[in-house]
Amino acid sequence: MAGYWGPKPTHSPYASGPCAVYFASAGPLHIPRSLLNENMKQAAQFRDDDSSHPLSELWLDDITLDAGHVIIHYLITGTYQCLQPQEEEAEEEEEEEEEEEKKFAAELATAIRVYVAADSLSLPALREMARGEIFRLGEWLSLPALIKVMEEAALSFDAYPGIATYVESRVLSYSQDEVIHGSDKADETLDALGAPDSLSKVLLRSVLLAKASEDRQKKEPNYRLSTVGYAALELRPIEEGMERAEKRALRNAEAADEEQELGPLMEKKKKGGLMREEWARVLTFQRNAIKRAEEESMERAMDAQRWLEGNKSTAPHPIPKEDAKIRRLVSESFRALHEACGISPDEPAEHYDNDTNSDCTWTDQLTPSSSQGSSVHKVSSWW
Repeated sequence: MAGYWGPKPTHSPYASGPCAVYFASAGPLHIPRSLLNENMKQAAQFRDDDSSHPLSELWLDDITLDAGHVIIHYLITGTYQCLQPQEEEAEEEEEEEEEEEKKFAAELATAIRVYVAADSLSLPALREMARGEIFRLGEWLSLPALIKVMEEAALSFDAYPGIATYVESRVLSYSQDEVIHGSDKADETLDALGAPDSLSKVLLRSVLLAKASEDRQKKEPNYRLSTVGYAALELRPIEEGMERAEKRALRNAEAADEEQELGPLMEKKKKGGLMREEWARVLTFQRNAIKRAEEESMERAMDAQRWLEGNKSTAPHPIPKEDAKIRRLVSESFRALHEACGISPDEPAEHYDNDTNSDCTWTDQLTPSSSQGSSVHKVSSWW
């Protein structure tokens, strides 16, 4: 019913010519050309044939065919669908549970590839769907099986902090679960892990052995002694942790880009001033910095609330003084800038480009020595 009442196209996307999409030299899969976004064309080799029998070709060599099916299906339907994993010849003694785990592992590997591809092709909605699939499928896998899938994916975890956070959360969740169930749980997982044949498995085995000792667990900095006598671990929800890591990475990237653009503007300001449009960019950067600071403070407030609930305490958990000081300085600078121009901080950005509606003259209020007759509005160096 939601699709019925949703927005309807003015022209049928299926009227355009077909495009053959190749994934890692496999395929092709076909899709109406009009459903391809420009980011996909720019990220790949795209050929558009304008002959009497038009056929476009798109080559996405870095994306496997199983992930490619998910992408094409999403572009057409807006939903997530993966192919049924190809069944391998199973040994007779292999139990049904092991077969199910292999199936979930294969689908998880596909979801990870889709997550990475959606990020490179600028398909944020598909990326969110893939993240949900990673979380859902990962819950069906044992920790050793999950580590194996992640190893085979060969991801650069610094580029995908959400997935790194998920793996960390699973390891920490296992640590807490092992404390509750005792050494039998650790022995069971160590048996499933088998002989370590990679560095990550060696490290995982070391973690399992360390966590098998309750005395050692109580000494770990991540643990606190609970009222029932065993070491309990404070964990935030896994999916929330993944989302938070992704947002933090986006904030850092945005801040780095803005800092790079702000540098030349500040140099120009020192040499004689900024034009109106350039000063508006500086204001935008300030607003963005405040927004990022508020988001970080909100995350800290959520952590503080979780800490209070976990400790059953009504004592306040203040934000660090350094963080509060930084936020205050940024806010005061932002407020003073607008007061100097006689405008409200909440006014839209269009205000800066409207000479008739603005009571702030960019050449006289901010620059006592500036020339009113100048043909170019400039802001002198004062901030």
